[in-house]
Amino acid sequence: MLLPLFRVGLVALLVGTAAQIAGAQTLQTGFADFGSDQTSPIEIEADELEVQDRNNVAVFSGNVTVKQKDAALQTARLIVHYAQSALPSDLARASDAPATNQNQRISKLEATGNVLLTSDGQAATGDSGIVDFDARSLSLNGNVTLTQEGNVITGDTLTVDLNTGIARVQSRSRVRVLLTPGGQTPKN
Repeated sequence: MLLPLFRVGLVALLVGTAAQIAGAQTLQTGFADFGSDQTSPIEIEADELEVQDRNNVAVFSGNVTVKQKDAALQTARLIVHYAQSALPSDLARASDAPATNQNQRISKLEATGNVLLTSDGQAATGDSGIVDFDARSLSLNGNVTLTQEGNVITGDTLTVDLNTGIARVQSRSRVRVLLTPGGQTPKN
């Protein structure tokens, strides 16, 4: 399902290259599915967990994995930011109402340390990343590589609009694209 989107995006990328700045390219990815369904469970595993209730933050460290449906994220450290959802009127009056599963949701994930995001045959890596559920965006920063079936795109940053699935790869110097005919893995 997502493979044609990536290929269509690469064709659009190549066709539009002459009209764009050398340091930025736009394409479609399948990563828009990550976190798009707030009703699907998100599973997080790590070596250690520290909960900071007063800050609405949970810090996972050591071999962190996050899974939701077919998407997965791996990283060394993950900060999960919680936001309060709308409370029933009787609880809203109490300014210090306790957080419960019914009135709390994940608003943002901040990953640092060898971030790997995979979804339906695509993989993206970077030094750090943020999934902002409120802004409906995903970004990877630092040494970004996006791969699918032997095709590779590298740059400094990858940003994905989770509403549209449109991604933008940018680089201080130049974005590099390697297209392999038939999706074969390139030979060294």
